[in-house]
Amino acid sequence: MIYLIVLIAVLTRFIPHMWNFSPAFAALLFGGAHLKRRDAIWYPLALLAASDVVLTTLIYHMRLEWSQSVTWLAFAAVAIIGYGLRKRETVASIAVASVIAPTVFFIISNFGVWLGWRLYPATWHGLIACYALALPFYQNSLLASIAYTALLFGGYEIYRRRHIGLRTTAQAR
Repeated sequence: MIYLIVLIAVLTRFIPHMWNFSPAFAALLFGGAHLKRRDAIWYPLALLAASDVVLTTLIYHMRLEWSQSVTWLAFAAVAIIGYGLRKRETVASIAVASVIAPTVFFIISNFGVWLGWRLYPATWHGLIACYALALPFYQNSLLASIAYTALLFGGYEIYRRRHIGLRTTAQAR
């Protein structure tokens, strides 16, 4: 069930949506927190990387560059944050993770943009400009992360409680 939730969350990237408003971070956090330990990082990361390849090459008709690996490194960092939720999954820790995840991604991925895309001068001012011009994308990522993380973790918790409750009731009969 959890593998399917993560897969569906990643596949929604193919549905038209606002820029950077997708459940990608929620899928990484949820997968990191709930998938089997051996799969918690690689499974959601592989799904996102595969979806990036398809989106970049087949949908947007662009080339994959080496800088794409920086994006995947940033995705891995988000999955590791989700993995850290395993032992302390509370509403507060999930809320904090839903804010930290897009922030870490923003820092890592935009450093990669500055470093590899040659859109900005290779100076301190170029780096600052890169981050400043990416703030609208960060805002959408942050809002999406908070909303979708609440949806995935909250929905799963409701399902889990109902499922366990039904099983307990059925066993009592």
